[in-house]
Amino acid sequence: MSTSTLHFEVERSRFANLLLAALGAAPLDKAALEAQAVREMARSYARTDPSFAADLYAAADRHELLNAE
Repeated sequence: MSTSTLHFEVERSRFANLLLAALGAAPLDKAALEAQAVREMARSYARTDPSFAADLYAAADRHELLNAE
């Protein structure tokens, strides 16, 4: 991951957290948004490291399921 990509991910994460706080989003909504961000990252690794991408997809699914209760 390049420095510019890493910076973009951090800025996007910061923006998402501020948006959630402003909207008063429920924890379930936050978990879904976090899982979606991980899935987007997985898509970026799908061609270069499919095994890592699969791990990221699985982690996103687990995160959503654990916070769905």
